Amino acid sequence: MRENVSPNQPCLVSLDWHQDLCFPEDIEKEWLNELDLTSDAEVSLFSWGQLAGNNDGHILCAAYLNLIGHIYVHCRQQPFRDAWKDEELIDRYGNKHIIKKFRTYKELQDAMLKSSETAVFFDIDLDFFSVKNGLSDGSFKFTYLKEKEIREMLDKDNPLINWVFKRLKGFTIATEPEHCGGLLKSNKFLNLISEIYFSPELFAPNCNWKWKPKY
Repeated sequence: MRENVSPNQPCLVSLDWHQDLCFPEDIEKEWLNELDLTSDAEVSLFSWGQLAGNNDGHILCAAYLNLIGHIYVHCRQQPFRDAWKDEELIDRYGNKHIIKKFRTYKELQDAMLKSSETAVFFDIDLDFFSVKNGLSDGSFKFTYLKEKEIREMLDKDNPLINWVFKRLKGFTIATEPEHCGGLLKSNKFLNLISEIYFSPELFAPNCNWKWKPKY
């Protein structure tokens, strides 16, 4: 068995309220083994119709297919007592994927700056910017990070973001309006990310990565 993930697979760095780290069941592994990854249509239909609708399993399904490398998640959710322990997943080829979860942004930053990762997929789920998530605890009351905190966290000169940008291979944003407390809240955070990272704004004609010349 190979002990390391292929160096061609970027790691995943994710900011999310939820952990979204459910392991694929045996039947899901069978489906994944039969999936034609060269067919965009088949992958799209599979993602829509067969991946778990709550999106708890999409990360580790991708790791099982060795589409991503090791996984690093800064999250707020603790679904069970030992949820913060490191885990590992063995993919279909025998590669080992390390799964690390961090309670604080600094813990994630310290780990990444010390790591040997050379390529990164960066993911932001917008419900990450909620602190008290009323949908998850059933209270339907939400509190949020202040805009100043978000800007400082995502600033290109922040050590973690600077490290990510220098290795960036892909960037995903999950809008999560329900878990943000509504569409307007979700859009507020999306607009903020658009302002920080894109010029002109996200989805505008000729929209581009604001820091492309540097990174």
